[in-house]
This record gives sequence, C-alpha cells and structure tokens, in this order.
Amino acid sequence: MVNDLVGADPAGSLTVVAYHYVRDLPRTRFPRLKGLLLDRFKEQVMDLCARYEMATLDQAMKFLNGRGRPGSDLCLLTFDDGLIEHYAEVSPFLQQHKIQGLFFPATTCLEGRVATTHKIHFLMAALELGDYRRAFLEGLCAISPTTPTDVSPADVQAMYPWDSPEVGALKYLANFAIDPVLRDRVVAEIFAAHFGDEGAFAADLYLTWDQLREMQQAGMIIGGHSHAHSALDGLTPDEQRRDLSHSAALLRNKLLPQPVWPFAYPFGRFNDATVDVLRDLGYSCSFTVEVGRNDARQDPFRLRRFDTNQMTRTAASPTVVQ
Repeated sequence: MVNDLVGADPAGSLTVVAYHYVRDLPRTRFPRLKGLLLDRFKEQVMDLCARYEMATLDQAMKFLNGRGRPGSDLCLLTFDDGLIEHYAEVSPFLQQHKIQGLFFPATTCLEGRVATTHKIHFLMAALELGDYRRAFLEGLCAISPTTPTDVSPADVQAMYPWDSPEVGALKYLANFAIDPVLRDRVVAEIFAAHFGDEGAFAADLYLTWDQLREMQQAGMIIGGHSHAHSALDGLTPDEQRRDLSHSAALLRNKLLPQPVWPFAYPFGRFNDATVDVLRDLGYSCSFTVEVGRNDARQDPFRLRRFDTNQMTRTAASPTVVQ
C-alpha cells in the first residue's frame, strides 16, 4: 500500500502498462488484427502482480504528488479506446483480482462512429496489405492527386515499432502525413465498401455509456481520450479546446462522479496547448506513449507508459499504437 507521509521523500517508481485490443483473436471475425491474446493478457497481469504493487489511481497520484511512499514499486494498467472486450473480458478479470484499471474511450465512438484509426486497423486485418495500400493510394489520388505520399522511415519506426516497415509506413501516412479531413474521406469510402453500415460495426466494437457506468461501480476509473481520436498536436489550440471540451462534458454528464479524471493522449501526441486545456478542464494527469517508469518528480501530464509488448515475458501477437 501507499503510506501517507506528508513531506517525505518518496522512493520507488510507477510503471504504467498500456493495452488496446485484448481478445481471443483466432476465434474472432478478424484473426489477423494486431492485439494481445486474452490468455496472454491474464498471464501478464498475474506476472505483474508478482513483481509490483498494483495501484489505484488515487495511490499513484499520492506518490506522484510526493504525499506517499509505496511499500514497493507501483503498477497501473491502462486501456485505450473503449473497446467492448474491456467491459466483457478485461474489467471482470481485474475485478476478480481486486485490480483497478483505467479505461479511456474516445467519445465519438460512443455515439455510433468508428474512429478512422480503427477503420484502418480492421481494413488491414481484412484485406491483403497490397490490396489495402492500392485502394488507399488510388482513393487519395482520385481526390487529391498532388498530395505527397512519402514518409520518413525513422518517423515510422519511432511511432510504430511493432509493425513491419510497410504497415507502419501506410499507417503513418494516413494518421500523420496527410490532411485528416482528406484521410477520413478516403478511409470512409473504403470502409463502407467492405463493411457497410458504420453504426452496426461500432455497436459490435465499442462499449456503451451504461457499461462504462457499470465498470465505475465495479471500481474502475474512466478517463478522457479526446472526442474524435485525433493527433492533438496537429490541431490548433482552438480546435483542441473544442474537441477536448466536448469530450469532457460528455464524460461528466453521462458517467458517475469521480474524484480524479485522467486522460490518455491519442497516438501519444500532444503539445503545451493540450496540457493547458486539460488543466482548465479539471483533468489531474495524462498518459503518453513515451516509454519508461515514473518517479515522484514526473510531470503528471507527461506520464510514461510501457506497451504491453514491452512487458510480456512470452511471445504475443503485436498490439498497436493507437
């Protein structure tokens, strides 16, 4: 446990692990989706329990604020994107083992929309890479033939270390290198051609407001992940404020009260303007994709996380940076 020691010099560290898709992939409609197998997830959590003190967000904040000294190194588990398995599989397992998880839904996904990044994931899981790449580039050229399509291999490797260079380059092009309005239009047309009704797909992919409230009642914490799941550092300060304010209002109006509201940056992308808005909106901390442990001096709005791939001791299907 974390002991209250006001004025003490806390020792130890906080390790945060990030998860996205956690599912029994071979038995799903999309066995090639990149995620963590459910059994491997359970094994990893048990391994983490043996190595760390599994913290609540309140305990972690006490440590980060210099108000607590952990009996041993702390660990928090975070889950991005509000996926249905977080309610159906993950939360019950954590509850069974008295572990608090932090869950970060993008609020547009709770309104019947599929985030563009998830459309890309499922298209790449359903189609051969060459077929998807061809469809994407042809659609892009048809709308905007002068848009550059070259990306930096170093940038790709830094953002998508768990993907092959070909997959990472295509994801980087779509997520960061071209105008997001243009990207969304191209991806939406390919998605509709292969999967049809977006609302029906979203209903199968994401959890609901009722399920989120049920998770809160089971001891889980819900946090912000923006509304549109955009790379926030690519938006103007005003655009960031509109998106983040809308998301925060939905969370507070539709969920149960929480003493602390955390945030996870989509794709790990943010800037100083993002932090200013989050502070104004009453968030207490936020999680990046920068790798490393956190000590008591760590800025609570720049908390580091390990991807599940970096924590597992057994081979697993690579997960994804969202």
